[in-house]
Amino acid sequence: MIKKSLLVVLLFILLTAAFTYPLAPKIASVIPGFFSTDEPYGTLWDYWRVGFSLDHHLSLHYTYLIATPFGFDMFGTGADYYLHWFLRNLLARLTSPVISYNLQIFFNFVLTGVMIFLLGRKIGLKTSYALFSGIIFAFCPYQFARSWQHLSLTFNCLIALCLFTLIRLREYPVRANKIIFLLSLLLVFSFDYTIMYSTMVALAVFIIYAFISGWKTKLKDINRLYKDGLFLLRVIGLTALAMIVLLPQMLAVFKNITTTLDSSSFVARTYVKNFGDLFPQSARPLSYILPSISHPLFGTFTAQFIGSNSYGDSLTEHTLYLGWIPLILAFVALWQWKKKRKLSATSYQPSAENFYIGFFVSLAITAWLFSQAPWWQVGPLRIYMPSFFMYKILPMFRAYCRFGIVVMLAVAILAGFGLMFILEKFRTNKSKIAVTAVACGLVLFEFWNWPPYRVIDISKVPDAYYWLKAQPPDIVIAEYPLDIDSPNEMYKFYQTVHEKRMIDGTITGTEANRVARTLMKLSDRTTTSKLKEWHIRYVLVHSDEYLANGLLEDRLELEHISSNPDLRLIKSFPAQECPNQDIMCVSKSGPIDVYEVIGNEK
Repeated sequence: MIKKSLLVVLLFILLTAAFTYPLAPKIASVIPGFFSTDEPYGTLWDYWRVGFSLDHHLSLHYTYLIATPFGFDMFGTGADYYLHWFLRNLLARLTSPVISYNLQIFFNFVLTGVMIFLLGRKIGLKTSYALFSGIIFAFCPYQFARSWQHLSLTFNCLIALCLFTLIRLREYPVRANKIIFLLSLLLVFSFDYTIMYSTMVALAVFIIYAFISGWKTKLKDINRLYKDGLFLLRVIGLTALAMIVLLPQMLAVFKNITTTLDSSSFVARTYVKNFGDLFPQSARPLSYILPSISHPLFGTFTAQFIGSNSYGDSLTEHTLYLGWIPLILAFVALWQWKKKRKLSATSYQPSAENFYIGFFVSLAITAWLFSQAPWWQVGPLRIYMPSFFMYKILPMFRAYCRFGIVVMLAVAILAGFGLMFILEKFRTNKSKIAVTAVACGLVLFEFWNWPPYRVIDISKVPDAYYWLKAQPPDIVIAEYPLDIDSPNEMYKFYQTVHEKRMIDGTITGTEANRVARTLMKLSDRTTTSKLKEWHIRYVLVHSDEYLANGLLEDRLELEHISSNPDLRLIKSFPAQECPNQDIMCVSKSGPIDVYEVIGNEK
């Protein structure tokens, strides 16, 4: 079994290298990503910030590198995962921020596949079928969409890990399995609250299903009811213990959830999302059945549905494609399961196969319902979905379409059973292996995502920032247009090269942001007077950012900036393109003009 498991790990490493190519050979110079998001740059900036702060004896808690002169509380919301924070920054110190980021994504693919393989083996699937399930889950489009934007949402191996350890605990409630389940809970609580939420729902479905399964027999056998009761108490006790261990992390969350906060507060918006956001960030019918728009052949067909009510308008949130091969095989498993339950009621009902197929069918339905909008409107009839009720309890969550990954997990396992049922009719192992290989190949083709390559070259930035890096280290800069609506993560990423404090990076609802809103017009001498008062030395003006939205007022503002007598043009950097047209890059930029703030000098 150990030898097989090692071969499975190696296979997933090779498949991950292929599907994320050219990430592996360029792991120190590119990151997974696509053109329409800048969130990964904020994560890389934070890795750099921690290392830079340590090297320069600066506070890790409160930083003045952004939002100068006010600074920013990096742990102000309490929504921090201390274990993950420590591990990722330790890895960044040992390697580099880019390598730390990439290794997490790369091995999350590998571990996700391996954990589903182990889960499949645990519930009775043979090696080839469990491997098939692992491939489906590890390389589903959802996992790739998250790897291009949300690092923390790639830790979906933790959902499978908790289910695996829960099943072990139910079958053999010995001390070792209690400790393993506790450790899995500590992990899932320490990486991302959305994954924690999904996992808790999955575990709840398992516990409820375990109670309901065979209820007629249990009513006649008090020992089985007693055993189920003990199982429930163990799970509750170990969950409570995990939360106690992580009390420093949990206290900040509970404190902010239960405190009445001003609606404009940054902290308030972290824990109380707008109810209306649940509707656009819920799953739609076509989200599950249309191929990802990143598919080189089928993506153009799906792209025409982006923005429609039947698919949704978010590239990442609505990439929930389950795959037609997995779906068909999952329905085969459902059909055969129902058939066996009818034909072999006495012998099949108590079997592990019957129990686990029933559970994953229940999990798929439950997760699918959780992924829906707060209600369905059918004429005058309004049918409420779980998200409507859960929002009243947990208003910090709004993207319920993310339960699509739990649907995918259930479908992946059911597809393994479906393939098993089909291949039961084959006589030779060679034919079974051949069909399994073909099925794996078809699934991988359904989920294929390049060309073009889904990576971004971050090895070089625009030349303006290398020039800025050579300037005195204690100066302060501003990048215009100011990022007053949300932090410009690219501005922050450029700081990892030039290493100068800047007034950008403010968060709405903070004093720094309220002041920044009064400094939007760089052509106004009142603005430059304030910049001079704050000792801002240079202002970098991005012409293309002013012209991007086509507004006349922005174009006029750009034209008038050079007329401000308090600004002196120091240097103009022309637009740059990516050196390799096949790979996106951060060095691509429009013209950048560098002005020195001279105030009222003569």
